[in-house]
Formats: sequence, structure tokens, C-alpha cells
Amino acid sequence: MKFNHTLKQFLTGTIVSLSFAYSAQAGLISVKSIEISNAINNWLQVSEVVALDNLSNDVALSSAGAIATAPDTWSSFSTPAKAIDGITAGNYSLGQIFHEGSNNSHDSLTITFASVVELMSIQIFGRTDCCTDRDFYTVSFFNDSGDNLFTTSVDSRFGAHPVVVLPNTASANIQNSVAVSTPSTLALFGLALLSFGLTRRKMTK
Repeated sequence: MKFNHTLKQFLTGTIVSLSFAYSAQAGLISVKSIEISNAINNWLQVSEVVALDNLSNDVALSSAGAIATAPDTWSSFSTPAKAIDGITAGNYSLGQIFHEGSNNSHDSLTITFASVVELMSIQIFGRTDCCTDRDFYTVSFFNDSGDNLFTTSVDSRFGAHPVVVLPNTASANIQNSVAVSTPSTLALFGLALLSFGLTRRKMTK
């Protein structure tokens, strides 16, 4: 009975450990910056970018240390900083959006985070006072070395601002971790069974 209790504790601990490893990462890891461009070769205009990390913090805010840059801007009141100021209203005349300076120039709005983050979702608010048919975006995510981690589309046309859930790029690491630990776990389990068999054999003599 004592052995059975010990075996149960061992198996429970193994399951808990594997479950913890599986849930430790749940988003796009190692993200340092994102680049946003217009997916339909139209004017790039962005009211606000919301990027939530694994603690549900918006790391794209300027108040969180993020920095927004772009090659050009339409005017002094439509600068890249407008896309990370926390205002989602999207009225150009009120100075609430970023607007690129040249059409069909394939410019990108780059947002660099204060540190490397794990992102759960991305949301982009477009313009609301005019030309809402333009706001279809391509978003690319980069690590600290400039490597492209993932690229997706965000369709914010006609006032939509969907939340795009990002993939769990830690899943490969989890699988590798489980695959590496499996032989040792099986070995321990085998030893436990062997010990159990020897104990039963001793008791029957």
C-alpha cells in the first residue's frame, strides 16, 4: 500500500510538471518590434495599435515605452506617435491618426517595444472620419535580431477592429521538452514497476 501511494505521487507530480511546461508559454514569443503596412496598396492610416502581452498589458503604448516610426507622415499632426497614444477614435482632422506621406510608397509603420515580449494578440483601429475602405493591414513580427517571426493580416476596414489571436510559437519547444523528458520519465516508471514486482515476489515467498 505504501508503494502504491508513492507511485501515485510520482505519476501525479510528472503530470503536473508536464502540464506546467505545456501552459508556461501561450503566445508569440521573443517579439521586439512589429511592422504594419497597407495590404491593398492604399494609403496607410492607423488610429491605434493594441498589442497585448501574456499579462494582458498593452505593450504598444508610448506610455509603456514603445516607439513608433515611419519614413514619412502627411502632416505634423498625423505622426507615427498617434498610433500608440491610447486614442482609438480615429478622426484625422482632430489629430487622432497616423497617416503616411506618400500613397503607393509601401511604407511601414514600425513599433518597437521597450523590451522583448510574448504577444497574445494584435488589434488595429483604423480611420473613422473618412476612407475606411483603406484599412486592411499586413502585420509582421520581428525578434531582437530582426528575424521575421510571423506575418498576418488585420482587416479593419469599415470601422471593424478585430482582435487577432497570435499563434503559440512555444508549442515546438514544449514538444521538444516533452520528447526529451519522456525517456527519463519512462525509465523511472520502469524502475518503479520493477521494484513493485520484486516486492510482490518477496511477499509471496
